[in-house]
This record gives sequence, C-alpha cells and structure tokens, in this order.
Amino acid sequence: MPAPSAPSAPSAPSAEAWRATSGLREALHFAGLWALAVAQPLFDLLSRSPEFFVAHDTRPGDLLGLVALLCLAVPAGWLAVLRLCRRGDARLHAAAAGAGVGVLTAVVALTAMKQAAAWSVEASFGVAAVCGAAAGAGYVRAPAVRLFATFLSPAALVAPAVFLLQPAIAPLLSAPRDGGPPPAAIDIDDPPPVAVVVFDQLPLVSLLNREREVDRDLYPNFAALADEATWFRNASAVSGWTQWALPAIVTGDYPVAGRLPVASDHPDNLFTLLGSRYRLHVLEPLTGLCPETLCASRRPGAGVRLAALLSDLSVVHLHAVLPHDLADRLPPVTATWHNFAADDSMLGRWNAQRERDRDAMATDYIASIAPPAGGARPPLHFMHVLLPHEPWIYLPDGRRHTWLPHVVGGAGGLWGDDVWAVTLDYQRHLLQVQHADALLGALLDRLRTVGLRDDALIVVTADHGASLRPGAPFRLPSAEHFADVAAVPLFIKRPGQRQGVVADANVETIDVLPTIAAALGIRLPWSTDGSNVLAADLPARPAKTIFRHGAHDPLYGPGDLGAAIARSVAHKYERFENGDPARPRLGEHDAIVGMPVAELASDRLAAFDIVLDTLPALRDVDPEAAFVPARIIGGIIPRDPQSAIPPLAVAINGVVAAVTRVYSFPAFGHALPWEALVDPALLRPGANDIGVFAIRRRPAGTAVLHEAPETISHRRALNLVAPEGEAVRLDSSGFLPAERNAHGRIQWTNGAARLAVEIDPRSPPAALTVRIQTTGPQKRLRIAVNGCEVFEGSIFGRWERTLPLDACRLDSSTLEIDLRSNVHVESSARRRMLGVGVAALLLHGGGPAR
Repeated sequence: MPAPSAPSAPSAPSAEAWRATSGLREALHFAGLWALAVAQPLFDLLSRSPEFFVAHDTRPGDLLGLVALLCLAVPAGWLAVLRLCRRGDARLHAAAAGAGVGVLTAVVALTAMKQAAAWSVEASFGVAAVCGAAAGAGYVRAPAVRLFATFLSPAALVAPAVFLLQPAIAPLLSAPRDGGPPPAAIDIDDPPPVAVVVFDQLPLVSLLNREREVDRDLYPNFAALADEATWFRNASAVSGWTQWALPAIVTGDYPVAGRLPVASDHPDNLFTLLGSRYRLHVLEPLTGLCPETLCASRRPGAGVRLAALLSDLSVVHLHAVLPHDLADRLPPVTATWHNFAADDSMLGRWNAQRERDRDAMATDYIASIAPPAGGARPPLHFMHVLLPHEPWIYLPDGRRHTWLPHVVGGAGGLWGDDVWAVTLDYQRHLLQVQHADALLGALLDRLRTVGLRDDALIVVTADHGASLRPGAPFRLPSAEHFADVAAVPLFIKRPGQRQGVVADANVETIDVLPTIAAALGIRLPWSTDGSNVLAADLPARPAKTIFRHGAHDPLYGPGDLGAAIARSVAHKYERFENGDPARPRLGEHDAIVGMPVAELASDRLAAFDIVLDTLPALRDVDPEAAFVPARIIGGIIPRDPQSAIPPLAVAINGVVAAVTRVYSFPAFGHALPWEALVDPALLRPGANDIGVFAIRRRPAGTAVLHEAPETISHRRALNLVAPEGEAVRLDSSGFLPAERNAHGRIQWTNGAARLAVEIDPRSPPAALTVRIQTTGPQKRLRIAVNGCEVFEGSIFGRWERTLPLDACRLDSSTLEIDLRSNVHVESSARRRMLGVGVAALLLHGGGPAR
C-alpha cells in the first residue's frame, strides 16, 4: 500500500494554479479596483465642480482623453508588469498581483475612513495597511476573493459612464468652445463705444460713508463716476459665486442649475448680442462666455493642458483620500479653480494667479485700450477684474504689503469669533478696495486719453459682495447678512451723460444686459429675466433674490436694502475710525498711533519676549519696489505662561505705527501670534528700526510703553549653509566643500543633502528661504523640513523661494532640512556628482538657537 503523500506547503500557490488565472481577468480586477480607489472619488468631486474644467479650458476631446487616461493608463501599465512577471517566477507574479490589489484596497479604506469618522493619521494608515495586506494576501490565496474582485470589475466602465452622464458634465461634451453661437443680427445707428467693468467680490458697503454716499476721500474715482453716471444704490447680485453671478450679468437671466459659465451654455449674452457690430476687447480670466469665434485666444498644446489637469487632479485626489490632518497641509483647492499644485510659498502662491498677477492683468488690459481707428467698428471693452477678491495683499497704490496669502480670521467659509482678527482682515480688504478704486481711475483716464470716455456707455458693477463680520459666513448669504453679500455697486453712464443721478429702485445684476441694450437702442432678440432699469415704466420688483448653493437654493430679501446697508456701514465704522482702513479701532489705545515712542516709553521691560518674522525684510527696504514689508508679523513668548498679554504697540523708526493685540488662536507658526499693518510712508530706504511694546496705563489713565525684548534665538536670520562666527549646525551631510562662482559663495550638494540645527521649540521658525545660485542642467528638487515636504518641482539656474512652515510639525528642539535632487557629472577631471549649488538657507520667525 503506497504511503500517503505529504501535504503541500500552503505558503504560495503552485505555478500551474496561478498561471491558470487569466491575464484578462487580472486586468479587469485591477481596473475595477482602480476605478473605486482613484477614478470614482475624483469623478465624484469633479461632477460637483464642473467649473474646474472651464478654468482648464477643457474641450470634449480633452475631457474624453482625460477620462480614458484616468481609467485605463495605470491599469494597462500594471497589466504589462504582470505579463512580464508571468513569464518568470510564479512567486514574483503572485507578489506583484497581491501588492497591486493591496495598495488599492488600502486607498479605498483610507477614503472610507475619512468619510465615516475623524480618525487620527496613525489609526487611518494602520487600519488601511491591515485592510490592504489582508486583501492582497487573500487575492493571491483565496479564489473567493478573486471572485469578489470579478464582481467589482464593472466599476471600470460604470464609473466613467456615470460621470460623463452627470447633468453638470454632459454639457462639456455637447459643443466645443471654439465654435459657439453666432452673433445676433442687430442694427444700431451710430453705435457708441461701450465699456463694462465687473469687479470681483466688492460689497457696496465697503465704498460708503455714514450718509450712504460713496466716500469721496477714500474712493475718489468711484465718487467721480457717481458724479456723472446713474448710480443704482439699491442694486444687488443674484449669487455669491462668480460662476453663477457673472453669467447673470452678461445674460440678464437668473442662474440655472447645471449650466457652466461658457458660451455654449449661455448662447444669448452681451458678446453675441454686440459681436456683429462691435470690436470686442475682452478680459475674462475665469469664464468662457465670449465665444472664441468672437474672442480668439491662444491655447496651450494638448500635452500642456493634460499635464496641468493631471497635476491638479493629483492634489484633488489627495484631498479626498488623506486624513484631515494631512490633507490640511496640501495646497488648497478652494481659492482657485486650477493651478492647485503650483508653488505655494510666500513668494510664489498667487504670484501667478490665473497664470498672471491679478493687478498686472488689469493694468496690462487698461494699457492695451487703443484709440479708435477711422472707419473701424466701435469697441466693446469688457474687463472682469479679480479684485478686491481675497487674498488681500495689495496697498492702495498697488504695491504688495505681504507675500502671505492667509485669510487669518476664518476658515471653511466662516469667520471665527476673534473680532480683532476679522477686523485686520477687513482692513486688508478695504485697502484692496482702494486699489480697485485706483484701477477704475486708471481705466477712466485711459478712456479719456483715447477719446472714448465722454461718448461711451460705461457700466461698472461687481459680481457679488462678501460679509466681514465675526461668526458670519463669508460669501454664503443669510437673512441677517443679506446686504453684505447681495448689495453691489452699479453705475451706468449713458453716452454724453454729464450729471449724476441716484436711483433707489429695486435693481438686480440681471438688469445690466437689458439696460445696455436699451441704452444702445437695441430690441433684444430674446427674452430675459431682467429689465431695462432706465425705463420710465420700470415694473416694480417686490423682493430681491439671491441664490445659495449654486443655483438650487434661492433666498429672498427685502426690495429695499437701505436699512440693512446702513446697519452694515455702521458696523464698518465701529471697526474703523471714520471708516478709514488706516485706523482700525482697538479702543482707548488708538490715540497713541503717530506719537513718538520717546514720549511714552518707560525703563521697564514687558513681561514677555517677542518674535519678529518680518525683521529680515525690514533690514533692506526699497520704497520704490513692488513689495514693501508693511505687514508686520510675529509671536509672543511669555515668561509666565499664566499671565495675560496686554495690547501691543508697534513702532517704526521711533514712531508708534500701529496698535494690535495677540490672536486667540495659533497662526504663522506661533502659539501666540500678532500682526499689524503699518503706513508704508513710515518705512525708510535700507534698514529700519522696529520695536514692540506692551501698552500699560498709569493711574492717571495715560499710556506708557514697556519694551518687549526680541528673543536672542530670533535676533537675525543666519545663513545655515555658510554660518558666520559661531557655528549653528548640529550635523550636516551631502554638502561638498565651499567654493565660489561668479555670483558668490556656494556649496554644491551631491543630490541628497541634509542639515540639522537646534531651534527653540517654544516658537519654531515660520519660513525657510532657499537660495540656489546654479543648478547646471534643469533639476528636479524636493525640499523637506522634519520630513514635511515644503517644495517639489523643477528648477533651473538661479532660484530662490521663501517657503512657509506653518503646515509642518516643528515641536522638537532639532530641525532637519533635506534637499534632494537629481545630479549631473561635472565636466572636469574631478567628475563630481553635482546636485544644486546652494548659496543660502535662512530661517525666519524663529530659527537656530545660539
């Protein structure tokens, strides 16, 4: 009787059993899991934000190509890898298959946990790793798991089909934007020039004084326009979001759910109305309402467009998958509709907003307004200005006062309860409104210079407003703050009009297009929701309508917003003396602003130390430059953690420039942050003296200042690559010996450089400046601080960035900086492997302890 055979080891399937699994079935399994883990979360997010594709100028072919790439490219690559493995060792083939299934299962688990509960980072990744390992092992060993994967495989087709059939996405496939509706056939006798300006996020309240008049001292150009135009001071927007508010202005219709801000979804609009008789000169940075047959534009190549889409989608997917603590460190996907993965440093973020700086975009457009040519069609100048929309970084004259894009006092579209923080955001908003006023003045001056202003039909309005009150929603209108978001400026100057008129009729921005048509003597060839507000028999509109949550949720307000506007203006005056953003109110301490420090200072020191993040910029001020460091930022380090921090006085060159106080929440990398915006006229060329003082009161009630010492550890920003005097490095590796080139002293890296320094964990650094003098050929560079990635991208030649460290955990006494790049071989006898030539590594607002 033959002996029973020994049982085979269960450690791995036999080669024959594993090869029996069809390669096609493996491909279907992976494609289904890929759709659930990656494609479907992206499709779900994008189907709710179709304006993402508008901002990327996505055409039907682009969209179909993107969907195919998202659903097929990686599964096809993985199948190719499996085919290679199948030809070799069965164990390697099984390991590759299990690894792929395990990774995707872990991603699905991460997404599910993020939606289900607020898991910690460690718990989320731990559970995801267990799920992934179990799924990968089960897929290799258990036929039941492979059968379950077979049932999931139809997701590879269902996910893209459902996405493309979504009401918000299907219109993107219906008509290419380079076609669009033909212009209307209209007849105008002696058509005048037309100029339409739409400011972004400009509340009417910001422009008004206590008498509900345009503040002539703060906003002289809006006031000058009101002197010669009809001012509809009871005008209101119909949405708090540009993607619905701007189409309403140029179409005369209320928002409709499912429509994108493109010409194919809004064929009857201002541009198609006047396109047959007017020469169109259009600045439309966020929407595509002017058909390309009338407003031709240069598009990047297909490869560039696809790369931009994939770059942004990578950020979107990480937001959907990663735990909240990690997702919060990613570039935001709410401030813009694209370019999420752009450089998010203080120097880089919004520096190229919508490919270009917002101020430069408007300034260049105004400069391009040309005099009318003899016999040519009259011009239609249309400018959508992305100001005074946040981030609020501009002074009234257009100089930047900061590189930080933070809106500090709120998050998630809701203002916090710290009144002072919201007041300083309000201050920056009003200063940026003053810059919008300056741009309006430049436009009106340009129209006068080219001989168009007197005879032109000029319309100036805003797409929507905003509320800047503690505890209130920022852009979501509510019954309590209806006027803040809804009330917008609307000025219409008819051709030849010289005398200003104020009208209090219930006007909405849907009335702009019908009014333009009536002023030009045109009978609209289509019907609109709006009316001609210049008509003597204007029909009464009993209430106002503004749509929330897209175009789904109308909110109705009073037909006369006068009383609500007056309350909002009163709130502004509570925050600012005479409504002037240069004078935010902090109470009894406001009176010392402008006084010499010598008249107020005592010999006593404050009970805390201060950190000055802005100190390096204040050492080398150029008042004529495009940037002036007027926003002073720092932190407080109390000697007694239980003691209260009094109000602060910030002095520039011996004069009290501002009073402020510590925020009630962490910011800028500080547990006790403070900031102040000072008059740039107080800054002198070169080095400036800055002092911070505690404000106390004598028994008689007069103010006295106690100077707060600056902590020694933050005395100056040291170059960590080439420290002078006392060494500050704890350890370093990967740096070649120092040498000099044409631009100064540098140290090459070998592609993987690391540097460690000691810091004060009570107030960690807020930013890291990296200055690279040379790269040789183009390099891919990754910079991490304590394992937290702060930059990754391609650089070439001389390069410098200041990278914020707010998102990094810097709670230890050691800070490690890693610079990783690819390398090239030096063309010399030494033949060294060279990464990047570093000239400086500087820590700001904290730094090396000494």
